Amino acid sequence: MRLFILFILTFFTGFQSTAQTKPLTKQTFLEDYAIFQTIFEKANAGLYKYHTKKQIDSTFSANKKLINDKTTYRDFYNIVWNVIDFTGSSHNSLSYPDSLDQTLSKQRIFFPVPLKYLNGKLYSMLATKEMPLGSEILSVNRINAEKFSRSISKYSSTDGHNTTGKYAAIATDWLPFYIYLAYGEQDTYTIEFKKEHTVKTIYLQAVDYKTTIVNFKNRFVPTYEKKKEHEYSFTYLNQKTALLNIDTFALGGPKSDGHKKYAAFLDAVFTTLNNKKIENLIVDVRQNGGGNDPNDLLLYSYLTQRNFKENLSAFTLFNTVPLPHYFEEEEENEIRDLEKELAEEHNIFKNGSYYQNPVFNTVWQPNPHAFQGNIYLLISPFVASAGSLFASMVKSDEKSIVIGQESLGGYYGHTGHTPVTYKLPNTALLLTFSIVDLEQDVQQISDQKYGDGVQPDYKIEPTIEAYLNNKDLVVDFALQLTEK
Repeated sequence: MRLFILFILTFFTGFQSTAQTKPLTKQTFLEDYAIFQTIFEKANAGLYKYHTKKQIDSTFSANKKLINDKTTYRDFYNIVWNVIDFTGSSHNSLSYPDSLDQTLSKQRIFFPVPLKYLNGKLYSMLATKEMPLGSEILSVNRINAEKFSRSISKYSSTDGHNTTGKYAAIATDWLPFYIYLAYGEQDTYTIEFKKEHTVKTIYLQAVDYKTTIVNFKNRFVPTYEKKKEHEYSFTYLNQKTALLNIDTFALGGPKSDGHKKYAAFLDAVFTTLNNKKIENLIVDVRQNGGGNDPNDLLLYSYLTQRNFKENLSAFTLFNTVPLPHYFEEEEENEIRDLEKELAEEHNIFKNGSYYQNPVFNTVWQPNPHAFQGNIYLLISPFVASAGSLFASMVKSDEKSIVIGQESLGGYYGHTGHTPVTYKLPNTALLLTFSIVDLEQDVQQISDQKYGDGVQPDYKIEPTIEAYLNNKDLVVDFALQLTEK
């Protein structure tokens, strides 16, 4: 299954993939668009999660009207993406066929400098000969930074109405393709920037994909954001406070060695915390984009005093795969296995949907070694899927304090669990989305509107000065709270 969002296209209107039999014309684009709409309507359980059917139908109709005789391949991608993005799910993606990747990646058309969006401003994360590290970008190709950032950030898919995750994705290695998708191929980029009250304009030559990856690896990253040696860790910050870092829940399923090792680690940590009577626990999941069940639920069982379930409800629109001739099987008998799995787990039919059998939604109890002290949860816009499900449950408990920035993943629910991929026949675009829509087992809270990510109780975003000086303002603020 495809677990990563891919966004990359070609500008060749007349591109022919090996699977194609028709030239790309207005008619073939319309055919693919109609197939895309049918797939989403018949298979995407979260299609109407954040918008009414009337609003979704209107979005389909408005974007269909954009297809004309001058529509290019990149134009068509953007037309389809407009609808996908509007529906609001962090598990949605639209990706390219390999042949297009190979063609596009060799061309010198990409933006060369890694960027970072902080506090509503755009900054360079790599020094060039003429532009220092940390320079504020004022415009790119005469497009002001605010509009430029908004245009390129839309290609990151987030739950509900969230935008923090979109802007945070500017700092990822997909930035050059976001810029390409928004503005097309470029030979040169005109950049106006400011550093220490001095404004300058420079001209940077476009580069190929390989060069963007090299530049991305050489970008500035503060120590606390760098990839760590271990996926989870534990340390004492002082005699009263400890820090538990969980960067991912992608540690394997319940029978895997990875899960068993993680479970033993948690048991040892929380046994020690109680034995030493530690007062404060800071749980850092700022880099946690999700992973496998039950790793998220297991951790939560050590932090709560209530019985809980993974979800209050979960449903799909089908248990027999619709439009199977467009379904992209990555493994042999994938459709057969998926239908068998759905028939077992989602076998309660009501109101036109297939709901999860309660047998697969176990009631958890607080772990005997559950932490009894003060809990401080650190979150960021990169927290999604199982990461945001965990964060929402912690936020739902009144004793916890959440610090950082709104998560990419939803507080009240998301559409996830089982990803599927369909191929549009004429363009060979790969449409990936998850098919189980679920409502999470959380309380309704006044500062959590439907469609929000997990909202922090204290919003903390680093300044560019703190970021470049490796100063972790979020941990520092959590420590200040423990002293109070």
